[in-house]
Amino acid sequence: MLSERYRLKQAEIKTRGLLSFPSDSAEDLQAVAELSVMLKCLEGTREFTSPSCGLKIAVDRHFSPRMLYYFLIGDYEQGDLELIRKHVQAGDRALELGGGIGVTGSLLGQVTGQRVTVCEPNPTLEPLIRRTFSANGQQLRLIQAAAVKESEGDGRTTLNVAPGYWWSSLLSVHGATSLQVQSIRLSRLLELTEANVLLVDIEGYEQHLFEGCNLARIDTLIIEIHAPSLGAPNSSALLTELIRRGFDLVDF
Repeated sequence: MLSERYRLKQAEIKTRGLLSFPSDSAEDLQAVAELSVMLKCLEGTREFTSPSCGLKIAVDRHFSPRMLYYFLIGDYEQGDLELIRKHVQAGDRALELGGGIGVTGSLLGQVTGQRVTVCEPNPTLEPLIRRTFSANGQQLRLIQAAAVKESEGDGRTTLNVAPGYWWSSLLSVHGATSLQVQSIRLSRLLELTEANVLLVDIEGYEQHLFEGCNLARIDTLIIEIHAPSLGAPNSSALLTELIRRGFDLVDF
């Protein structure tokens, strides 16, 4: 059944556009429910492989069944994965802001052949990221902090986490749980890592992140703009600012 859903979802992904998130059909919800039952019976961890990218994740009984479902039908971070394959080169030094469960970071490691630095503030995701990197044989440097704009400075900030760790954001979102986490300025992260590739997936905070930061060392910037949350005007303003700074818009 999942193989058929994979085929259908690939067509949906191509036509979805930038201003909408995935929506669950009745068939999706049924499959998620079946995976939930399977996960509850799981002892220890079990590895699953993505049909779209070949990357692996190692899950336990507490893993989100909805996230597992979308991973198995090739609709988890698919855009970022395609952009990494197209635009990141062997030998690049990659910094990822917002590590998720470690899938995109693992691909960065495969493509570059280098250790990848992942900056992820949600403590719940730390073991998931480490397991994913290990399952894919990649080297990880994990910084447990939120990347922030220059004016916020290094210190502490509020992170808002959704149920099921589907996303977390520095922006206020209804229904999220708030916790205090360490924060590090983007400029400091760039100095620490000497990265020339920057991957950003921080659930809306991207509209503020680059304020006051010199991005001259970055050759390749892959950014997931959360247009459904930001709206078209803010999304366009962010792109305009990055182009003004010298970046060429080559893919979206």
